[in-house]
Amino acid sequence: MKKVSDNQAKRLREYAKVRKKYMSEHDICEVKECNRTATDIHHRKGRIGSLLTDTVYFMAVCRQCHRIIEDSPHYAKENGYSLNRLT
Repeated sequence: MKKVSDNQAKRLREYAKVRKKYMSEHDICEVKECNRTATDIHHRKGRIGSLLTDTVYFMAVCRQCHRIIEDSPHYAKENGYSLNRLT
């Protein structure tokens, strides 16, 4: 049995290309007052559908800041690191 569908595999290949380009252009963590090297992409509106590859909602972040954003939803929303999908 396949781990992912053919359609999802296609989406993930496209995401890998978009992610690589974005990370090459944003090599420093985009969290305020952090100057560490960016290692992750944070999707401010999530990854559902076209949001997976929509760089408007990407943030290049270091692993430490990404963990804080994911573990602290109030902090993330308050600072614009997490956005409502419905607006």
